[in-house]
Amino acid sequence: MYDEELLETRDGEYRSWDPFWSKLAGAILKGELPSDVIKDGDKVLYLGASTGTTISHVSDIVGSEGLVVGVELSARVGREFLEHVAKARTNVIPFISDARETERFAGFGKMDVVYCDIAQRDQTDIAVANAKVHLKMGGRLLLIVKARSIDGLKEPAQVFKEEAQRLRDAGFVVEKVIDLRPYDKDHALVSATMR
Repeated sequence: MYDEELLETRDGEYRSWDPFWSKLAGAILKGELPSDVIKDGDKVLYLGASTGTTISHVSDIVGSEGLVVGVELSARVGREFLEHVAKARTNVIPFISDARETERFAGFGKMDVVYCDIAQRDQTDIAVANAKVHLKMGGRLLLIVKARSIDGLKEPAQVFKEEAQRLRDAGFVVEKVIDLRPYDKDHALVSATMR
């Protein structure tokens, strides 16, 4: 998908997953997020698909019984996502849309995971709105907090803390706040479950 290394074994072919290209890989590699946070057969709503690098790995994980609904705002970037990932994978459904339009992504049933990786000042509100509509009870919200997109003057650790509290205030149980350094500066992954 992005010139990553391939490894052939008796069990099949595996692709390397670069934590400098994928925040989800970085959180898992740091050992602070379980590798089965997304499982075979899961349905995932992925907000901020970009060109589809991480979605391609999520698609591999959920397998043929799972589903990944990818949402990307930028038409240019979305074309790359469509051409390089969605066309080649039957378990990926692309939307070139604003993640704020939560009702556009209905019709797939409740999701096991909502993953939000968007650079907006109100990214937590967007994630919460989508989770409240699409996430099943007990499902997991994985929110990438981009501190500089929210407040360029505050220390990133303070922004991470405040956004985690916003999730608690919205009724989520926050399980982990993972600083993504050294893979991504001023970013954290917040893992929370829906009550």
